[in-house]
Amino acid sequence: MRLYIATENAGKLREMRAIFGAALPAVQLFCIADLPEVKRTAYKAEETATTYAGNALIKVKALGPLVGADAWVLGEDSGFEVEALRGAPGVYSARYAENDAARCAKILRALEGMPGKERRAQFVACVALLDPGGNPTLFFGRKTGFVAPAAKGGNGFGYDSIFCPELGGPTWGELTGAEKNNDSHRSRALQSVMTYLKSMEVPG
Repeated sequence: MRLYIATENAGKLREMRAIFGAALPAVQLFCIADLPEVKRTAYKAEETATTYAGNALIKVKALGPLVGADAWVLGEDSGFEVEALRGAPGVYSARYAENDAARCAKILRALEGMPGKERRAQFVACVALLDPGGNPTLFFGRKTGFVAPAAKGGNGFGYDSIFCPELGGPTWGELTGAEKNNDSHRSRALQSVMTYLKSMEVPG
């Protein structure tokens, strides 16, 4: 089967390819960059929804008409939710500040002096899978943990350098990609996608 991933985020694309490649090697993965130029420029997916599901659906519905009648399309939206900030930045995680470093610094400033056990946070991912007939199915994944006292590690992207799955443990920024992908919010959602595809007897 041909599966197009509706993202222009290099970090997300790298993780998705690593997760899918090991479990469903027969699936041919493509991205927006693999489309002919005229279709690449036609792809427009403004994340204007107020939910992860809404944004994921915007992406797959924008890409679906551009990939051919036999292709599946996968789109994902995710966010970082800090309990002490009433779930912020949440669905607005990518727009919380001008870049990854600034976004992490903004959260660390807001939680300055707060004890570790009160720094609870979670990553949430929603994956929308569009079949060749244009029918979407949604899958969710969550990973709970804590905001670290300081940014650590240069691996990953986004908020990885300030997220600890275990209190006092290493951040995702200190883990290898394989270690993070073993049990991340995105991995959990994609595992559900792969189980679904296998149940539909899609080759893999």
